[in-house]
Amino acid sequence: MVFDTTATRIGFPFVEQAAQLSRCIQSPRKPAPTTEIEYLITSRSAAQMDAQQMLEADRKYWGIETGLHLRLDVIAGEDRSRVRTRNSVMNLAVLRRAAVSLAVHWIRHCKNPRLATTSGFFDFMSAQNGKKALKLVTASKPSWLPAS
Repeated sequence: MVFDTTATRIGFPFVEQAAQLSRCIQSPRKPAPTTEIEYLITSRSAAQMDAQQMLEADRKYWGIETGLHLRLDVIAGEDRSRVRTRNSVMNLAVLRRAAVSLAVHWIRHCKNPRLATTSGFFDFMSAQNGKKALKLVTASKPSWLPAS
């Protein structure tokens, strides 16, 4: 991974530094490795944020983006939602995050690795017209949760 930064002003009042990040990506699906280039900008000076700190910030961003945000976008359809009322948006966001949290916990404890997916979780919960999902939410000690 090559990481170069420049500490010069680019002409925008909020940009102190810019960096070019080059990644070499090897995939079993593609015969030859590919290079991906990403540009980073920050309003922090070189004294406040060096090249290593910029790289760490980029990694943290993608860790968040590929974690919960990806699940909310792909599985829960958050980006496709047309709800615009503030209270409704917040209520749906809480329910989506609760569902994703339950799904992640269920996946970690699923005995069948082929079913240990978010789709498998939703299929499991929707079985028997939602009776399993209702039991999960209303049970005082769900069988799939570890004993405390």
